[in-house]
Amino acid sequence: MSVVAIAVVCLLQYVVYSWKMNAIHKENEEYQRNISAVEEELNEVQSDRAMTLIENHILREFVTQSEFDQAIELLLKRYVPSLREGFGIYLDEVGGQFKLRESRGITKDSKAIYEIDEHLLKKLHTENIIILRGKTLRESKIYACIHDQDKPRVQKLILMAVYENDNLSGIFLTTDLYPKGVDEQQQIKLAKRLLICVSRNIVKNQDFENHRFELRVTREQLELRSLADQQFKTPVKMLEEFLDRLRQFTDSGRAGLFLSTPEEEEGCKAIVQCGITLQTGVKLRWREHEIKLVQIGLTSGENTSLSGDQLDKHGIRSLIGSSLVSPLVTNRKRIGAICLSRQDSQPYDERSLRLISWASQFLSNTLLKVLSHATIERQAKQDGLTGLVNRRSFDEFIEDEFNRAQSMQMACSLVLIDLDHFKAVNDTHGHQAGDEVLRRVAQILKDRISEIRSSDNVIAARYGGEELAILLPDIGLAGTERIAEVIRHSIESAVIEFNETRIPVTASIGISTYSQHAMENVESLVAAADNALYQAKAEGRNRVCSLTSSTV
Repeated sequence: MSVVAIAVVCLLQYVVYSWKMNAIHKENEEYQRNISAVEEELNEVQSDRAMTLIENHILREFVTQSEFDQAIELLLKRYVPSLREGFGIYLDEVGGQFKLRESRGITKDSKAIYEIDEHLLKKLHTENIIILRGKTLRESKIYACIHDQDKPRVQKLILMAVYENDNLSGIFLTTDLYPKGVDEQQQIKLAKRLLICVSRNIVKNQDFENHRFELRVTREQLELRSLADQQFKTPVKMLEEFLDRLRQFTDSGRAGLFLSTPEEEEGCKAIVQCGITLQTGVKLRWREHEIKLVQIGLTSGENTSLSGDQLDKHGIRSLIGSSLVSPLVTNRKRIGAICLSRQDSQPYDERSLRLISWASQFLSNTLLKVLSHATIERQAKQDGLTGLVNRRSFDEFIEDEFNRAQSMQMACSLVLIDLDHFKAVNDTHGHQAGDEVLRRVAQILKDRISEIRSSDNVIAARYGGEELAILLPDIGLAGTERIAEVIRHSIESAVIEFNETRIPVTASIGISTYSQHAMENVESLVAAADNALYQAKAEGRNRVCSLTSSTV
């Protein structure tokens, strides 16, 4: 009986003990849950605090930037710390198109305009941030716009919208979120908070940029306009200065003013050209491209901007990377066009479009007047028979070039050409035949001059009677001798006929080149060439001589 009682007591004690231990275990579990909850809450607080610190740091960096593009670039650096792992792009929304504004890590030849699927734009409007992966990414229009060299780095693509008064202002495209190593939801949460603050600053910055943009365009227009009021030697010089300044404003390599010539095969003719110096072969090829671009612009009748694939479609696959053509219209008639071109493949921006539009409109109203003045001045400086520069104008040119050569210690050469036995031509065939010979020889000079690399500065003149002259700035003795010999041979081999009678013509040529020690004034340069010409005649004519060289 006592054994049973003891057993019952032990059992009761065990039950009580088990109940107490179970209660303690439950209390411990509750305590651990409370601790975990507190730790989780603490971690969230610490994480939120860390994200807030990151957010505040980024925003401080962003708002302290005075330049809009620098601010965008700074933000892209945060999202794309390594150029090998990803890239970032900021697209401006302009008239329904998304144009590349800033980028980091993308291939240089990437597109300037990106297409974005309509359903993605609608989704962006409600969600602000979209992450594209897998099939959805690969089938999107935006993925098709990414350069093939950049696609291997795209495992996912994040689109983050920037809004201005509920209107889409721009889009960030990145291949990853920030900061790395943090839960994606935390990254998205941070990105959304950043976008709210950044949108305000971007919109504010864009307003400032737009204001500054308008001021800059206005200032550049006024500067171009002021050129028309300045005094130049000729109206064509004014056009050259105007066009060159426009070229500089638009970061163009070359600029040309072309007039429409429907009667000619090319349909247009260059009146003024300026810009980077090109070698002869390159210059001819570039000019062919310009003619084609102007024809395209005249056909369209509106501003035509071409780059990359667009140029390639028109057969322009080298030299020119982008171009901008604006027609000149007077009385609803297209009288010509301005053509800007450069080797860079980046398309022309809005400022360039505004400037060339204004410039073409301004020149359309003034060009005919300017050209009429230029025609009168050119006629006053030309020899009526040969179309070459007359003696009086040539004397002014040679004085200017000699002084330039003297002050800058540069080369400057003079070629004097005298037609052999020209009096006999007049006596035998008549003065009309002599005039025809002079006209033909003058044309030979023009043709040969056009082949010289520095032909823009070379001047040919009728020096007097049957004597002609060529001024060769920046060309030394050896080059002048070669040019003179080509001219002598061209005159000798030319077929000149008058009244079905062939008239043989040769020329004696004397040359001189500026020498710092031997020539103090332009008269000494002319005298040296004249003496060399006398020597050529004395040695039997039909030859080239210089006092510092043997007979060529």
